[in-house]
Amino acid sequence: MLIKSISFPTPLEDIIDIEDDNIDVFVELEDGYTHTVVVSTPKNLLSLMNKEKSDFAEPDPVIIVRKLTKEIIARALEAYAEDDAYWLKLYQFSADINMATFDKLQVEHIKYLEKLKKLDNS
Repeated sequence: MLIKSISFPTPLEDIIDIEDDNIDVFVELEDGYTHTVVVSTPKNLLSLMNKEKSDFAEPDPVIIVRKLTKEIIARALEAYAEDDAYWLKLYQFSADINMATFDKLQVEHIKYLEKLKKLDNS
């Protein structure tokens, strides 16, 4: 899906270290829907882990870029907008997916694996 506009509630110019920070981004698509995403750098994820004294990043959807520049962020968002904006939609709505949906998918996958195992044993 095509991106109509990208905007930043906090100006990019306000970022002190473009290799160690994160920023909210509004992505308006051609269908008129505006997705809100967080874009972060790998160094920022490490800084957050150090701050929290954690060995892993907390579960949270985030788009990771090398540097927080308009050009890099735009290229990343274009990739997330491919295939009818599949990844932007997953990012936006993943927390709203009913756990029963995942459970059903898991059951179906187990059945599929069992069929494969039977075929291998024949």
